[in-house]
Amino acid sequence: MYAQSRIRSILGVIVLVALVLALTATVGAQEDTRGVLRHLKAGTTPASNLDPHGPNAEGLVLQYVWNQLTRLDIGATFVVPDLAKSWESDETGKVWTFHLEQGVKFHDGSDFTSADALYSIRRVLDPDTGSPVRDKYLIIDEENMSAPDDYTIVIPLHQVDVEFPLRVSEKRLVMIPEGSGDTIAETGIGTDAFYVVEQNPVGLTVLAAFDDYWEGPPGLAGIELHHVSGSAGIAQALLTDQLDYVGIGQIKAENFALFEGNDDFTFLIQDSGGFTQIAMDVTQPPFDDLRVRQAFKLAQDRQETLEVVYAGQGDIACDTSVWKKDPYFLEQDCSRDVERAKELLAEAGYPDGIDVVLTVGDVYPTLVPLAVAYKEQAAEAGIRIEINQVPADTYYPDHFGKNAFYLDWWGQRQASSGMKELFGCGSGNNMSKWCSEEFEQLLIDAGAELDFDKRKELLGQAQVLVAQESGTMNPVFFTAVDVFRSRVKGVTRNFTEYIHLFYIEED
Repeated sequence: MYAQSRIRSILGVIVLVALVLALTATVGAQEDTRGVLRHLKAGTTPASNLDPHGPNAEGLVLQYVWNQLTRLDIGATFVVPDLAKSWESDETGKVWTFHLEQGVKFHDGSDFTSADALYSIRRVLDPDTGSPVRDKYLIIDEENMSAPDDYTIVIPLHQVDVEFPLRVSEKRLVMIPEGSGDTIAETGIGTDAFYVVEQNPVGLTVLAAFDDYWEGPPGLAGIELHHVSGSAGIAQALLTDQLDYVGIGQIKAENFALFEGNDDFTFLIQDSGGFTQIAMDVTQPPFDDLRVRQAFKLAQDRQETLEVVYAGQGDIACDTSVWKKDPYFLEQDCSRDVERAKELLAEAGYPDGIDVVLTVGDVYPTLVPLAVAYKEQAAEAGIRIEINQVPADTYYPDHFGKNAFYLDWWGQRQASSGMKELFGCGSGNNMSKWCSEEFEQLLIDAGAELDFDKRKELLGQAQVLVAQESGTMNPVFFTAVDVFRSRVKGVTRNFTEYIHLFYIEED
């Protein structure tokens, strides 16, 4: 038996003393003296809504309104309980049993039970939902899922997956009330520490404290999620006290100096597996030719990108999603080779170089600088790039996933589940549309392998395939730099999973 039960990590109790902040929030008709966190959001479009399972979920709301069965610990390393307090597999490794927390309330006051859990899983698996992570869960034998009682669910799999509890920590596989699929995009009912008061994807989204939260009332009265179009005004919004918190990758590296040495601001700086990805759609020419994709990758000057785009804060990446602190990370050699890039282009029928259009929007501060840096690097290999910079608000609805050559920003992913999401055949988040049967089989074999070293070898082979053949370029894993106004307290690593620990001191 593959015992995977985890003892709930004790997050500790934060005593909130002397919270007499001038800011107040009105929740219903009651005044709340706890502070309200003003939080930047980016990447939302007019189509973004409150359906956590669908393709247009407003991202930050996912983190603060719903819970999964499992989540990552504060160090973002190990899987720990969330709405499932423990779990285990049978002797075959193909049937997983999850024991649910009791006493958990939804925001509408109803109890969370096994019926809600099975409904939520089935909804993600339903192709009509359009979940971008559905492909990750096709391993589930949906027909034979069951609930022996109100607080136990049994999930059989089509194949062995020793890391299935990690797989269900995915932020898109959150729990919603049974039967709420038709209304969830408007109501946003969940079980987490905050509930939705109002939602405007390109304006202000307001969340309020859910004091019946099963882990205890949060230290904040609420959260305001502010939309800022483009990167130019983000630093100014912090400096002029319009925001309390700007997250990872949303401040340009050259603007860090505006906050350093200023007692009004504090930084949370930590290594991360986040990256900005350049995608080549392998279903469209010229990127349907492997030689072209490899030439484009060889033209990258990753060290220069690290220095110019990220101010030296990060680590060289070799076009995969698996970073150095992941236990399955494989170190690869991805040295620049301009001459070999030219040879490959000539072999592909472009002896005089090639002309392409790279589409980008100023949605995250790294996107445009990375596009410019790569354009200059690629020119040395005869790759002539025209940058098509479109308005930030139109980038996702009108261009993302539709252009042959474009960029996007991604947060840290775990090895196996992350590669399945970003490079798996049919995955809604596979930007380059690359599909490899060999890659898929390696992930299946790794999931069934009990020996860690053998599993690591298989996942290493999968990383090599991604680096050499996929349509993804990822030059750097950036250092995560978050900027807070100093009055925000209780900040810890992986705080997006534990933001209920935040509180605000009086200025």
